[in-house]
Amino acid sequence: MQKNKVQSFTLSELLVVMIITVIVVGIAFTVLELVQKQIHGIRKNFDKTTELNLFEQRLWQDFNSCNNVNYLQHKIQLNGQDTVYYSFNETYSIRNTDTITLQLNIEKLYFRGKTVNVGTIDALLISAEKEIPDYHIFVSGENDAAYFINQDGF
Repeated sequence: MQKNKVQSFTLSELLVVMIITVIVVGIAFTVLELVQKQIHGIRKNFDKTTELNLFEQRLWQDFNSCNNVNYLQHKIQLNGQDTVYYSFNETYSIRNTDTITLQLNIEKLYFRGKTVNVGTIDALLISAEKEIPDYHIFVSGENDAAYFINQDGF
């Protein structure tokens, strides 16, 4: 008879523990993958919002540092110390030679508070709804005295 029997786990007990461990690790990796997808979505949304805000700031600066803004066929020409061109396509926009990978659409153009289709403008409404729902950019500029003098009594 064996009096000095060593305390140990049986093979079936070890298998149960290993199966439970595999299940827990599998669930943990599934949760990790879901969290990574959420983080990727949040980062993508943050990047779009940041890019839209930077675009809006740059457009605002360009709009308010120029003397004359003209619109013709999806292109905006801002004349000031430097001439700046904006072009809007379906999948991207261009500022001079810089490509902006945002889907922006010009909704409305304004001149002295009235909606216009082409020509001189002093405000515009841009829709960025394809990027972020209900996101609009409104930019306006002030006409200086030189502009009114050059308009021949307008």
